[in-house]
Amino acid sequence: MKKENFERAKWIPICIIAIILMVIYKTLDNFTQITTAIMNFLQIISPLLFGILFAYFLYIPHRTIERLLCKVKIKIGKKTITFISKHARVISTVIVFVLLLFIIIFILSFILPLVATSLFELASDIPEHIYTILAYFDNLPEDSALASFKIADTLREYSSDITNMISIPSFIEQAARGVISFAGGLFSLIMGLVISLYLLLDRDRIALFFHRLNNALFKDPLKRSRTVKYFSQINKVLLTFIASKGLDSIINFVVATTILLIFGVPYAPLLGLIAGVFNFIPYLGSIISALIISVLTLITCGLATGIKVMISLLVFHQLDGNFIEPRIMKSSLKVSPILVIIAVVIGGAYFGIAGMFLAVPIAVIIKQILLEYISASEIIHGDDDMRR
Repeated sequence: MKKENFERAKWIPICIIAIILMVIYKTLDNFTQITTAIMNFLQIISPLLFGILFAYFLYIPHRTIERLLCKVKIKIGKKTITFISKHARVISTVIVFVLLLFIIIFILSFILPLVATSLFELASDIPEHIYTILAYFDNLPEDSALASFKIADTLREYSSDITNMISIPSFIEQAARGVISFAGGLFSLIMGLVISLYLLLDRDRIALFFHRLNNALFKDPLKRSRTVKYFSQINKVLLTFIASKGLDSIINFVVATTILLIFGVPYAPLLGLIAGVFNFIPYLGSIISALIISVLTLITCGLATGIKVMISLLVFHQLDGNFIEPRIMKSSLKVSPILVIIAVVIGGAYFGIAGMFLAVPIAVIIKQILLEYISASEIIHGDDDMRR
């Protein structure tokens, strides 16, 4: 009997592996349908996702204003009015959303028109810039090292495709599609703002719910504390990265745009926006944006201005990397350049531009969790060794 039971038990892992392989095969076989179903589900819950995202971005200013308002106590004679301190959360929520509304109006009224104008000017000037580049390479001596690469022939071959792709009608069509898409998602954005309002007001109850859930899932106090520590580290990394990089990117946008305006470079707001956006990629972002801006400046304004702009941007990026950004961050994320390069390459390969921007904070989070896990394991093993 024991032998028969052993023979039956031997087949259980094999059956489980076979079932898992079948599930994986069916998943890959219906990958398109599964992806479509996931995207439809994400679209349905998009108001909730927007709400969580808005609440997360607004959490730091909301918490800061609330703490300041909690200290406000107005004395009138012998009476102390504590209305503001008692309703600090509601008042801080109203203040944050009013400030957010002003920021949105400022961006839509001033920043967006400037960037859009620069974008359309660049699109209309692309054929002229291509002609200038072709003329430069055609006039090179035959023994020139650049002439051997046949860059002009390659550019001439694809110039019509490039012109058609970024022509004004194409831009108008893409802009129209973007407006239609934005109008379609306007309801989700509005509902997201409403949801974020309630999330900020009830954040204590939400935190208490997750605390109780953690206690229900993990009976071991060590596992509970470790879970809390992991999520605290993730939250700290994300808040530090988003807040510090967001403020530093605004500084990069303003400084880069100012430098370009001083040297009379066209499309300054658009190129400044490129500098600000790419700043979210540590180490590599500033290099990529400086190269893009310098090449476009070289094409539009000549060699002398291109060199001046490149030197100015490199000097500013050195000041930013060594003085400005560390003081904004206060606590460094300690991201090694190798980790950044690996994360950006993998994120860009699988998820495109969005993956390049999201890869670094995700990689830092994974690194932080692994370090916390290793530290906790070393402490546990160290205690075991002491007992022995």
